[in-house]
Amino acid sequence: MWLCLGAVGAANAAQDVCRDAPLAVQVLGSGGPFPRDGRASSSYLIWIDGRARLLVDAGGGASVRFGEAGARIEDLSLLAISHFHPDHVSDVPALLWVSQLFRTASLPFAGPSGNNAFPAVDTFLDRLFGDTAGAFPVLSRTVGGGNSGVARPEPTVVFASPALSVTAQGVPHTNAPTVAYRAEVGEASVVFSSDQTGADPRFIEFARDATVLVMHLAVAEATDGPIHARPSVVGQIARDAGVGTLILSHFMGVEPEHPGHEGFSLADQAANVAIVRRAFEGDLVLADDLLCLPID
Repeated sequence: MWLCLGAVGAANAAQDVCRDAPLAVQVLGSGGPFPRDGRASSSYLIWIDGRARLLVDAGGGASVRFGEAGARIEDLSLLAISHFHPDHVSDVPALLWVSQLFRTASLPFAGPSGNNAFPAVDTFLDRLFGDTAGAFPVLSRTVGGGNSGVARPEPTVVFASPALSVTAQGVPHTNAPTVAYRAEVGEASVVFSSDQTGADPRFIEFARDATVLVMHLAVAEATDGPIHARPSVVGQIARDAGVGTLILSHFMGVEPEHPGHEGFSLADQAANVAIVRRAFEGDLVLADDLLCLPID
């Protein structure tokens, strides 16, 4: 079955879907770094018993979508960042600005370990929120409490509670250390691929038998030397991992007159999704902002 759900009506309709389901995954931002098509940049929620518990990424526009979804900052158990490209982290300060008014405990973070080009998650947070040298020292008390950095492509538990367990694994994406996440809630599992080339077969095992796999379809098949997985690779990964439902997200497009127009997934979305379909025959959902998918 191919589900093209698009926008889930008004924001209050999305709120009802997520709040009424025992478990749901919600797309806050279904776009990439380009401000086109009204899509916010990458951001996702896991809802458990009507509360938003896990936030994965917070790209531009995520703070607005977070409010439209009816999520509350005080309900979050973990904020998990895949990598430090701006379209995945730029709204972190905006989201946390009101946390000091509502949270009674600091918010744990998970993210990548650093390299020569990018900071580790603790360094990133200190540069933003450090109480002496941070850009936003007023927020220094809102973060912390067991922050976890992931470097190697082996599964690493970054959060565990009776209701939710989150495991992380490094994936290849440019020179930016990048992390995929797997959330386990009871017998259900949701995997967030993050940006990646799809070149490491260990990700297939990481996503094995996931109830839902959220995978990024950013580029077209003919892209030369992509830093994102081509549509054919996305479909093969979902098929080989044996996932139940595949959500395609992180759609990207630029103006038709731009020389790189044809290289992005929104240049011909239908054609690129059809290439995914050649390999993956399970349930397929095309993400839009505020899409909420209940999980049985």
